[in-house]
Amino acid sequence: MTDAAFVTAPLPIERSYLDHNGHVNMAYHLVLVDQALDLSFAAFGVDAAYVQDLGLSTFAGEMHVRYLNEINFGDVISGRVVFLEADAKRVRWAVELRREADGAVTTTVEGVTLSVSLATRRVAPFPDTVRPAIAAMIESHRREAAKLDWLGRRVGMQR
Repeated sequence: MTDAAFVTAPLPIERSYLDHNGHVNMAYHLVLVDQALDLSFAAFGVDAAYVQDLGLSTFAGEMHVRYLNEINFGDVISGRVVFLEADAKRVRWAVELRREADGAVTTTVEGVTLSVSLATRRVAPFPDTVRPAIAAMIESHRREAAKLDWLGRRVGMQR
């Protein structure tokens, strides 16, 4: 693994993502983030086959979203995923959506993903085959994580 974030290929933006303001609706910012996360988790084997073969999946546990710049139809957007920390059942990560034309960060999301047994619909440990890959991804992202000055922010209004 390299000492850098996981970066996706351009993520597709469909016309149906646009709202009455003519830009990508806030819900679809999260669709793009989810696509980036799916691609990053697939890099260490948490994919459709993982769900089918092991009966395990991942669920969102928590997210903090910031909308920094508009995304418009025709923009080329990629996701930068940085894995921050994990335990047996959870992974904390950060995603930045970036517009390729000007490098602007359009959206940031910090979140926690849970490992879940689909049989019980309860949180369950990641299998031993996956945990070392998650740990390796976290280690390889350590320098990138240190650059993210927006992590750990809370929702509030400065006065």
